[in-house]
Amino acid sequence: MARDLRLFYLFRLLATSHLFVPIAITFFSSRGLGFDRAMLLNTIWCASVLVFDVPTGALADRIGRRRTMMLGALLMSAACILFYTAHTFFTFAVASSASALAMTMISGADSAYLYDLLSDAGLEHEYPRREGTASAWHLIGGTLAFCAGGIAAKFSLGLPYLLTAITSLGAMGVAFTMREERAPERLKVEFSPMRLLRTYRQHIGIALGEITLRRQLRWAIAYSAIVFVLIRVTDYLYPPWLGVAHFGVMATGFIFAGLYLLAAGVAHNMDALRTRLSEPRLLVMLPLALVVSYLLLGRFVASWALAFMLLPAIVNGAFSPLVKSIMNRAIPSSDRRATILSFESMARRMAFGAFSPLLGQMVKEYTLSTGFFLCAGFGVIGAALLVARPLRAMRAPAPMPTGELPSPTPAASEERAA
Repeated sequence: MARDLRLFYLFRLLATSHLFVPIAITFFSSRGLGFDRAMLLNTIWCASVLVFDVPTGALADRIGRRRTMMLGALLMSAACILFYTAHTFFTFAVASSASALAMTMISGADSAYLYDLLSDAGLEHEYPRREGTASAWHLIGGTLAFCAGGIAAKFSLGLPYLLTAITSLGAMGVAFTMREERAPERLKVEFSPMRLLRTYRQHIGIALGEITLRRQLRWAIAYSAIVFVLIRVTDYLYPPWLGVAHFGVMATGFIFAGLYLLAAGVAHNMDALRTRLSEPRLLVMLPLALVVSYLLLGRFVASWALAFMLLPAIVNGAFSPLVKSIMNRAIPSSDRRATILSFESMARRMAFGAFSPLLGQMVKEYTLSTGFFLCAGFGVIGAALLVARPLRAMRAPAPMPTGELPSPTPAASEERAA
C-alpha cells in the first residue's frame, strides 16, 4: 500500500499543476477577451461540469477510479493544447468544456481511490490525515507550477498551457502504474443502449437518494459550494489586483506560488489543526476569514496589502481535507462513493457558474473593488444561512442496523434521476 500512496500523492501533484492559472486572465486579454468574457468562459466551464460530473463519477465507480483518472489527465493535456491555439471565443469555450470534462474525471475518483485504498487495509480512520497530505502535495504542485508559469509567461503567455499539457501526460503515466485496489462493479455486457442507460440511471438515482436522506451530506454539499466560490474567485480577482499594484506576470506567478505553499503547509497539518480547534469551530471560521480578507482587499490596493491574501490561502489549505473528510465519513456505500462526491463537485461548480457572470458584470460596470465587496457580501449571506442550520448536522451519523441506507427500488431510483 505504501507504494500506491506515494504514487497517488505524485499523481495529485502532477494532475493539478496548472501553470496557466496566474496568467490566464492576462492571456485571455491578449487574445481579445475582457474580464466579463473571461468570467463567461468560467460559467461555460461550470455548466459543462454540471453535465459531466455525475456521469463521470458513475463511470469511475463502474470501470475503476485509476482508469478514469488516466482518461482525465489525457483529456486535460488535449484541452491545454486547444487553449494554446485558440483565438476565438468559440474555441476558448470548447477548450473550457474539454478541461471541465477532464476535471470531472479526476475529481471524486481520486478521493474515492484514496479512501478505498485505506479501507481495504483497515486504515480508513487515517483518511483525514492522508487526505491532508494529498492536498498538501496538490498545493505544492501548484506552488511549483505557478513559479514555472510566471517565468514561462515572460517568454510567451501561451507557453504555460503547453507545459501544463506535458505535466498532465506525466500524471497519466503515474496513474497507469498505480494499482486498482478494489475491483470495480463492472457492467454486464448489454447490447441494448436503453438498458445500459437504465443501469446508469439506477446507479445515479440510488446515490442521489442517499444524499436526500442524509442531512449531513446535504449540509456538507451546501457548505462546500459556498466556500468553494469564495476561494476560486481569487484566480480571477488577484491577477488584475496585482496588475493595478504594479506586479508583472512573473511576480504574479511567484505570489500565487507563495500563497499555495502556505496552503500546502496548512493542508499537511490539517489533522492537528482539526484536533486543536475542533471541526465545528473550523467550519465557522473559514467563510468568515474570507469575508474579512475581501473587505480589506477591496479597500486597499498596494504592495503591503498582499498580507490580506494570506487568509484565503489558509482557507484554501484547510478546505479540501475538512470537507472531504466529512463527506467520506457520511457516505454509506463505497460502490457509490465517487458518484456522491461528484454530486458535491457539481453543486459547488454550479454555484460558481451562477456567481461568475454577476461578478464579471459588476467589475466591468464598476470597479475591481466592487467585485471584492460582492464576494464579501456573498460570504456573509452564505455563512449566516449555514450557521442558521445546526452544526450538529455535521456529526457522524448514527450507524443503521444494516450498516447502510436501504436502497431505493429501481423505479424510485429512475424517477429521482430523471
